[in-house]
Amino acid sequence: MRLLLIDDAPLYAEPLARRLRGDSRVTDVMLTSTREVGRVVEKEKFDVALINALLKDSAKIIRSLAEHPFPTIALGVEEDPAEIIPLAEAGASGYFPITGEFDQLLNSAYAAVRGELVCTPQIAFTLWQHIRTLSERIPRCTPPVRLTPRECEVLTLIAEGASNQEIARTLVIEVRTVKNHVHNILRKLGVKRRAEAAERARELLGWPLPHTPHRRR
Repeated sequence: MRLLLIDDAPLYAEPLARRLRGDSRVTDVMLTSTREVGRVVEKEKFDVALINALLKDSAKIIRSLAEHPFPTIALGVEEDPAEIIPLAEAGASGYFPITGEFDQLLNSAYAAVRGELVCTPQIAFTLWQHIRTLSERIPRCTPPVRLTPRECEVLTLIAEGASNQEIARTLVIEVRTVKNHVHNILRKLGVKRRAEAAERARELLGWPLPHTPHRRR
């Protein structure tokens, strides 16, 4: 396992790096600073990144590392939701408590590689509650509007300003049938007027709508 250790205090980071290198499960440990981490991760590949959570810009660095395929673990964290939740929101895959022992650190690293989180039941419960709270704050999205292919053709012609008679001629259908399609389109888009239908379609369906035959002149 190749580790990236991020810390701006070599006095504390270098002894940890040496001890990590002494473990048979670790193939290499690269020590870097917050100033150099961007350059390093663009050139090198790692299995796990370990970052000192006490660093001033630790959350910012974690966000930048979230773009890369390896997990990031925050080190030296108090087992307090007020500290852990912001790190999780920044993109940390796990944390290692400040009271943790060295032997447990690599277990946490391996768990992160497997897509697992090592934490106390209390922290797991708090994270779960936080996710639920966030979901309650997110406004419910409008359900996707499903128009039939024929309704999409009619809507496109409506957007071009075609009358019911012109739509009937273009699609070779009865005017009565066109009226039924228009009624269904307005109902599905939640509007009352034809002029509103195209604008609502831009919001919910996106453009361009399916191609329709050229109008017959």
